Amino acid sequence: MTGFVVVSLVIIMVPGPDLALLLANTARSGRRAGIATAAGIMLGNAVLAAAAVAGLTALLTASELGYVALRIAGAVYLIYLGVQALADFVRLRRNGVSDAGAHRHAPAGARGARVSFQQGLVSNLLNPKVAAFYLSLFPQFTLPGLAPAAEHTVLAGLFWFLALLWYVLVLLLLARIEALLRRPGFRLGIAGVSGVGLLGLGTALALRD
Repeated sequence: MTGFVVVSLVIIMVPGPDLALLLANTARSGRRAGIATAAGIMLGNAVLAAAAVAGLTALLTASELGYVALRIAGAVYLIYLGVQALADFVRLRRNGVSDAGAHRHAPAGARGARVSFQQGLVSNLLNPKVAAFYLSLFPQFTLPGLAPAAEHTVLAGLFWFLALLWYVLVLLLLARIEALLRRPGFRLGIAGVSGVGLLGLGTALALRD
């Protein structure tokens, strides 16, 4: 169990598209958008965990065509999100960070939070590496005295809970530095870094064999 927790924490905490999207949405629209993004990511994790327990991810990885289609769809979506973040970067640069900061960092309304939630959900669901992770990690660990289905359910639940703790910590940290996030120059940097990161991750996923 300790080994599973350590491996899970390493995988969860390594920066990836989910974290890049969370930072971009929080910097763009505030804390509410960040929370909505994290909620979408966690729902995606729950869906994939349930699919792994049910054996659906095994069917996905067994189908080369299905896996490639999901990989390409995920890559296209990450590139789309990266282009959006870079568009924000260009607008901030063009308008001037001092002027943009006066009105661009308004708290996300209901629609903005809903869009952020959908982005987090879709980004997570379209990441084939997450599905492959659920398939490949679970068989490496065993829980004595449990049937395979119960064993996978416990491990999936534990991984989901660890991911939840991580995103709660990230959101708490972002809340502590909210004043910094409101600074136009900082938002400019976040938009640029997250845009390049999402584009890079999407391109790498598209070119991956």
